[in-house]
Amino acid sequence: MSRWTWLVATLLATGAIAQPLPMDPATLEAIATETSGEAAKRNLDRITLEHRTRASSQFRAAAEHVRDQLRRYGFANARIIEYPADGQTLYGTQKSRPAWEVESAQLWEVDEQGTRLRRLADWDSVPLSLAQDSVSGSARTTLVDVGNGTSAADYEGKQIRGRLVLTESQPEAVVALAVGQYGAAGIVSYAPNQRSAWWKEDASLVRWGHLPSFPAAGEESFAFMISLGEARSLQQRMVAGEAIHLDAQVSATRSEGVYSLVEAVIEGSDPALKAEQIVLTCHLDHPRPGANDNASGCVGILESARTLRRLISEQRIPTPRRSIRFVFPAEIEGSLIYLNADPELAARIKANLHMDMVGGNAETKAVFRLSTGPYSLPTFIGDLGHAIVQSLNQHSLDYAGSGNPDPLALIAPEGEKSPMQAELEGLSMGSDHDVYREGSWRIPGLYLHDWPDRYIHTDGDRAANIDPTKLKRAAFIGAIAALYLADLSEGDLPALLSLLEQGSLRRASELVAQRRNRPAPDAAAITRVHWAHEKEILHSINRFVTLDAATEAAAIGRIDQLAAQLGGIEPRPAPPAALAVVYARNPAVRGTMNGFGYSYLQDRLGAERHAQLSLQGAQAYEALNLVDGRRTAAEIGEWLLAAFGESDPAQVLSYLQALASVGVIEPVAPDPQMEANHE
Repeated sequence: MSRWTWLVATLLATGAIAQPLPMDPATLEAIATETSGEAAKRNLDRITLEHRTRASSQFRAAAEHVRDQLRRYGFANARIIEYPADGQTLYGTQKSRPAWEVESAQLWEVDEQGTRLRRLADWDSVPLSLAQDSVSGSARTTLVDVGNGTSAADYEGKQIRGRLVLTESQPEAVVALAVGQYGAAGIVSYAPNQRSAWWKEDASLVRWGHLPSFPAAGEESFAFMISLGEARSLQQRMVAGEAIHLDAQVSATRSEGVYSLVEAVIEGSDPALKAEQIVLTCHLDHPRPGANDNASGCVGILESARTLRRLISEQRIPTPRRSIRFVFPAEIEGSLIYLNADPELAARIKANLHMDMVGGNAETKAVFRLSTGPYSLPTFIGDLGHAIVQSLNQHSLDYAGSGNPDPLALIAPEGEKSPMQAELEGLSMGSDHDVYREGSWRIPGLYLHDWPDRYIHTDGDRAANIDPTKLKRAAFIGAIAALYLADLSEGDLPALLSLLEQGSLRRASELVAQRRNRPAPDAAAITRVHWAHEKEILHSINRFVTLDAATEAAAIGRIDQLAAQLGGIEPRPAPPAALAVVYARNPAVRGTMNGFGYSYLQDRLGAERHAQLSLQGAQAYEALNLVDGRRTAAEIGEWLLAAFGESDPAQVLSYLQALASVGVIEPVAPDPQMEANHE
C-alpha cells in the first residue's frame, strides 16, 4: 500500500475529513423548525383515501386536493395541467395509456346453484383486489390451478376454456396463454410483492396486479387478486377433490381521458436567473392505500413547498434567485409526458430532487436511502447530498443517545425518535428520477427513497405505517437542497470546492478497493474512467456557476496530483474496429426505452428480438445514457465496467446496434475537437 493510499484510508476511517454543511446555520434552523411531519401526515391521510390510477377520477380527486392545499399555502399559481390519455398519443418514448375507470367488481364463492357463500374480492372495499386495466366481464364457473401459468406445460391435461385460472404469476404474465390461447374466462392471481427478507411472510397481503395496457386481440380480460393465504386454502380444497365454484362480475372501462399533473412554482428573485428551475417531484399515482408508495413522497415535497413558501412570505428567508418548481405526475409516464410536452421548460431545469417512498416506520422494515444518481451523469450534487445525509445522521444519532434538544435531529412530536441512519448509494432505478437523469435531458439531482418495504404494492401499505418524523426529515432535505441549489452563486464556491475535495478523497479510497485483484487491463480502464469522472464532477458546477480559469486549473491540478499519487493513468489502447464506432442520440426520440405500461424499444424491435437482447436493466439504461457523439462503443464499455464492475463489449455493441436499427441513435464521425476535450 502506498503512503497516499494509507493516508486516504486513514482519513476516511477516522472521519477526519468530515465538515459542516455549506449552508447558513440560521436558515437551516428556521427550515427545521417550520417543517412539520404532522402537517405532511394529515395530507397523506387524505390522499390515501383515493385509488390513484393514472388518468382516473380518483387520481383527479387526489390531484385537486394537492392543488387546493398548495393554494392554501400561498401558491396562487398552483394548477392542474391536462394531457390526452387516449392510447395513441406518443410523448417521446411514452405512448399514452387510456384512462381506466371501475364501476364495480366482485368475486364470490358460490355453491353449484349459484348461491353466494362468501366474498373473496370487492372493488369498493379493497380496490387493489381488481387488477389494473381489467375490462368488463362476468363468469360463473369453476377454478383451475395453473401454478405459474407461464408455459404450456402448466395447462396440459386441464380443462381451461370458460374457467377461471388460479396463478402465482402476475395476470399480465399469463393472460396471453390463459385467455388468448386456452380460452380462460378470467384470472385469479395470488402473486406476491417484490422479494425481500420478508417475502411471503405475511400470507394475508393482497398484491397490486396488472394486465397489459395495450392487450393483443383476444387477450382483453379481467383478473382478481387474492392473498397467498386464501390461495393456499383454495388449493388444499382442490387437491382434496373439491370443485371451487366462483362468480366473477366486473364493470370497468378503458376509454379516452386525461392525465392530470399538478405543479406550483416559487418564482426566483433574480431577473437573470429566475428562468432556471430546481424541480421537486414525486409520483401521485398508486393503488389505495399506497401510503409509503407514494403518498409519502408527494406529501414530502408538498411540505417542502409549504415550509419554503411560509418562510419566504414571512421574510424569514430571502426569495431564492432561481425558481423552485413542485411537480406531481403519474409515475414515469407523467414525467416523460411533462418533459416532452414542454422542451423549453425542460431545457431550463438545472436539478431534480425526487421522493418516492420516504415515510415507512419500523413496522415496514424500511431503510431510508439517498441515491446520488447514475455514473453516466457526474455531478457535485451527489457530494452535497452526501454531506446532508452525513450531517443529519449524526445530529439524529447524537439526539437519540443524549436526549439533548437539537432542531437538526428533526423529531416530529407524533413521530419516532430513532436516528435517521440513512444509507448513501449511487444508481437506484425505478421511479421518475430515471427520466430526468436520462441522456435526453441529463438533469442531475438526488433521489430519496425507502428500501426494503415489506408492504410495498399491497393492501398493507397503510397510513398507520407512516412515521411523521421520517416525513419531516424528507421534507427538510428537499427544502434545504432546493434552496441551496436555487441560490448557488460564486460566493458559495470555496465551501463547495472543499466539499468536492472531500468527496474526491472518499472516492479515491473506493477506487483502490475496486481495482484490487483485477486483471491489469480492467484496472487500467477503471482508473481512466474514474479520473475522467472526477473532472466531470468538477465541471458540473458550471451548470450553475462558471468557474474562473484559475480556480478550475487549481482544482484540476489537485485531481491530477491525486491520480499520479495513486499510480497514474495509462493511455487508452486503440479499440478493435467494430468497437471504434461512435453513436449520437437522435434528438427526435427523447426518453427512456421503457416507460410505464409501454416499452418503446420492444414496440419497435418486436417482442422476440427485444427478448434476445443480453444487455438489460441498469446497464442498458446507462449504455444509452453514455451515447454522446464522442465516446466509442469501447469507451462506453469501459464506463459500464467502472460503474458496475463488469461489462461485456459484445453485449454493449449488440445493444447499441439494436438501438441504431430503430433510429434511437445513429453512427457518426466523431468531432476531433470534442474527442480531444473528452480525453
